[in-house]
Amino acid sequence: MLKARAALAGMLTLFIASGIAASTASASGPFWHVNGSRVELGHGQIKFQSKTPLVIRTEIGTTPVAIECKTSISENAELEGNGMMQGIDKGSFSLPQCKVNATGCEVSPITTNTLKSYLAEASTQTKIVDVFEPTTGTVVATIRFTGAGCLLAGKFNLTGSVAAEIIPSAAELTELLFAFPITPITTVKREGTATAVGLLFSTRAAKFAAAYGARLETGEVFGVSLI
Repeated sequence: MLKARAALAGMLTLFIASGIAASTASASGPFWHVNGSRVELGHGQIKFQSKTPLVIRTEIGTTPVAIECKTSISENAELEGNGMMQGIDKGSFSLPQCKVNATGCEVSPITTNTLKSYLAEASTQTKIVDVFEPTTGTVVATIRFTGAGCLLAGKFNLTGSVAAEIIPSAAELTELLFAFPITPITTVKREGTATAVGLLFSTRAAKFAAAYGARLETGEVFGVSLI
């Protein structure tokens, strides 16, 4: 009987230890923080406003294509918790004033589909990025070229995902900078797993360079941290 009780106690200790280990493993950052507390549930709207012109670069056939947009803002963006998993958020973006370097071509205003994003680790200066991807399907946005003499006239889908470095990290401010670098971030660590990141314009690789400032609608200080 004593041996049975000892064995049962040993198994119980093992189960408890395993549960603690699993809980600790699942609590791998990065996480959103607001006013010093980790966000595990939704925390309302976050507003993005571009700080620089935004550029999409790609090729159509052998023709280099550069789309430059003056400004961009978010629409219905929300900061969301994810329990003990890495932080998430969602929203869409409008780019109303854009031009393209192709002769005779104009580009219509661009509005992305609803995007979801997740915090992840990456080999960047701050080590923390936010990866944006479509909520459903693969299309980030549909881009339309028009013009009587435009050889590129038509619709092209921008698909995939794109990562922004969050500056600073491990600090809480009223405004954070989301920097999409000219040299794209192509690999991130999501929940401990290496994950590829990248955009396609039709079937060709694309680059998106921009910088956004982000503020909570409430004006509270917020930030990201690995713990």
